[in-house]
Amino acid sequence: MQGGCVTMQRSVSTVGVHGLVALFVAAVVPAAVSAASCRLNDPAVLRNIGYRGICDNTAILRDGVYEGKPFVPGGASRPRVELLDMPPVRHDLDGDGIDDAAVLLAESSGGSGVFTYLAVVACRDGRAVNAGTTVLGDRVMIRSVAGQEGAIVVEFVAAGPGEPHCCPTRKVRNRYRLRDGELLLASSEVQGTLSFADLKGVTWRLSRLGRNERVPEGVKVTAVFGDGRVSGSGGCNRYSASVVETDPQGFSIGPAASTRMACPDPAGGFEDRYFSALQAANRFGFLLGNLVLHYGKGDVRETMTFEREVPR
Repeated sequence: MQGGCVTMQRSVSTVGVHGLVALFVAAVVPAAVSAASCRLNDPAVLRNIGYRGICDNTAILRDGVYEGKPFVPGGASRPRVELLDMPPVRHDLDGDGIDDAAVLLAESSGGSGVFTYLAVVACRDGRAVNAGTTVLGDRVMIRSVAGQEGAIVVEFVAAGPGEPHCCPTRKVRNRYRLRDGELLLASSEVQGTLSFADLKGVTWRLSRLGRNERVPEGVKVTAVFGDGRVSGSGGCNRYSASVVETDPQGFSIGPAASTRMACPDPAGGFEDRYFSALQAANRFGFLLGNLVLHYGKGDVRETMTFEREVPR
């Protein structure tokens, strides 16, 4: 196993129109009713169904988690499958007129490997069921997941030839299609090596500073990376700082120059903490479509997480 866990003329015309309407209603209404009963837009549904193609048996999640029996009686290692905290992608993959839901799951078995799976949940006979699952790889970094022209397109970073799985740099763009009850790879494109340039051209909005501190309500902190600089809003003041790339995922940031507007808390205090963390940041990665900057020194390491801001 790759992941480790194994639907007269006027009279004639009237009848014809009524018949067409009846056929249309018969075709559309059951589909609409079926879609509503499946509740694919309800996170609780996706967190409490069975997913196949990951373990030897169907992994039936309870509140987003499945834990199998220990590999060795009395042992601590056991298969664990978890639905990842990334919004499902809604897209019609089987041509039935109902949007299916594409989700990501992680499987681990107690070792260092953490395998990411792409799964599709579809509406079948009024029930939400797993229609197909495929493995993306071990410790991959997800950059984006989208529905396009009847397929799911996943952009991620995987380990290239000779690279350790801990530190992947090869950018991959895979397209998957649902065929005959299987989620199949339709095309795969290697897009080069991950570099600091992959952060450019996007407004990144901070969602979390450190492991536990969320951005205060009403405060907007952004980062825009350009040629040799990062700029944005610290929540109160505009700022700009120099950036030097040190290796494919490494960089250093100089002191931030900012406007001098005085701001009351929570914006003022949070901005100060953000500027300190930003200057200490020295590595980046991607997690479930979000940008992650690592900061700190030695064993005292933290992360800050940015979401991709979608233009309105």
